Amino acid sequence: MCVLDDKSPLALYYQLKQILEDKIVSGAWQVGEQIPTENELCELYGVSRITVREALAELEREGYITRKRGRGTFVAVPKIEQNLMGIYSFTEEFRKRGLTPHSEVLEFVRLLPEKNIQEALGIGGAQAVHYLKRLRFADDVLMAIECTYLPCSCFPNLSRERVVEEPLYDVLRSDYDLVLTSAQETFGAVLIQPPDSSMFGVSSGAPGLELERYSYSGTTCVEYTIGVIRGDKFKFTVRLE
Repeated sequence: MCVLDDKSPLALYYQLKQILEDKIVSGAWQVGEQIPTENELCELYGVSRITVREALAELEREGYITRKRGRGTFVAVPKIEQNLMGIYSFTEEFRKRGLTPHSEVLEFVRLLPEKNIQEALGIGGAQAVHYLKRLRFADDVLMAIECTYLPCSCFPNLSRERVVEEPLYDVLRSDYDLVLTSAQETFGAVLIQPPDSSMFGVSSGAPGLELERYSYSGTTCVEYTIGVIRGDKFKFTVRLE
């Protein structure tokens, strides 16, 4: 066990925070595992309750832990650091980080889209689309809510059963021999409001990211998606040259 140094220029709470963070990052404490109580941490490291609470508050603010009233403190699903230099799949990105992804399909219908959706996809008003609303999970934690529009002309016979069975991009590739060649994404800060906040299990007004994505095969827009992402669970990076 690491010993805190009261002669160090680093505050005791920060030293403790680094020790606990290392246990999480190294995998000594697994996602979903309950960590020692405040009293137990006080005894283990010989510090005051105020020091422990400050360390835990920092870890919670940075997304390493989550506190559940009446149950204790648990290791949280780690923040996803996503590079935006290429097309990506949430499903594959979760898997790369050792998380178990799954999607819940709330809606799957064929409809005639409103004008803004027509314009986004570059289709006429008489052309139908598949509308798909999904909840995207990693280790049973809801990470994103997405609403997707796909031109029926590009994906005839697409069914709810298929998008439940496999990730959407896998279905498009295997059933329609379609691979996305480019995409345009826009993100903006948003305060998550009901009913989304209830589904995420966060308070109304919690920080989130609003997503808008246009995906292309060649010059044809084959997917238009809008959604909300948990702001405390994602970090996006872009390399500038």
